[in-house]
Amino acid sequence: MERLVFLGTDGIGTGVLRWLRERSGERFQLVGAVSGVDRRSGRGLKLQTNPIAALCRELGLELLQTERPGEELLHWLKERRAQRGIVFSYGHILGQRLLDAVPGGFINLHASPLPELRGPSPIEGAIVERRAATAMTLMQLVREMDAGPTFASIPLPIATDETAATLRKKMAALGVEALERFLVPILSGQLLPREQDPSRATYTHILRREDGRLDFSLAAADLEARVRAFHPWPGSFFSHGGELIRVCRASVGDGTAAPGTILGIRDGFLEIATGCGILRCQELQRPTRKILPAAVVWQQLAAKAESRLQI
Repeated sequence: MERLVFLGTDGIGTGVLRWLRERSGERFQLVGAVSGVDRRSGRGLKLQTNPIAALCRELGLELLQTERPGEELLHWLKERRAQRGIVFSYGHILGQRLLDAVPGGFINLHASPLPELRGPSPIEGAIVERRAATAMTLMQLVREMDAGPTFASIPLPIATDETAATLRKKMAALGVEALERFLVPILSGQLLPREQDPSRATYTHILRREDGRLDFSLAAADLEARVRAFHPWPGSFFSHGGELIRVCRASVGDGTAAPGTILGIRDGFLEIATGCGILRCQELQRPTRKILPAAVVWQQLAAKAESRLQI
């Protein structure tokens, strides 16, 4: 019975952690979990317990929280005599000493059809690229990012209205399914990893706030995909009247005009010309305001502009 540890910080991994805890004692023993430190977030910058740490406390599971993986984690792994690690959205790269610290190495769940969409934002990347499908892949961690040999992959169709939020939920459930189907065969040596083809590798990057700014020189179909991919964060937005207006829902229409031209409201949609086609914005949000129908928000902005002229 192998002694396992779990490494994760993002809430997408809570289902996997709960499954490991529930199955502990059957074919493996879960001896602890590792997550990042709690961070301040929100308007009041209150200290927020990350979801993995919160679940560990609920389950009574031993937890190590570290700013970054290093000597403390190395000592912790040795103390627990960990034989293998399960990693899902941990947020840190493990150095070679840590990779060598457990005899069986680390199995990573990566939300992409590796070697495609390597990196930190494969869920958003799949939607941005307007892919029809993605996958959950089990791989052996190596020092190079997401380049380790893969054990198995489960495909997942991407709906035409998929957002990052809805796809994350599906990926969270698929992570559990992947372990249910493949963890025991991996531990028993029945399922062996295969090397990736590096010539097929593509990469995603860490998302930043500015990635959400809409570039209307792009095609409307690409912008609509970005609106879905960047929901809920970093959001998709454009500048108008000194405000950043967030586009929360949109669709694609036909038409031609100079990219970035605001064509006005039609059938309840705010229409904006792009490099190819029209972006039809259905829901908008002003800073610190609620999400509202585009026609309502546009009326507010028009009233604001009129009041300024009167002053």
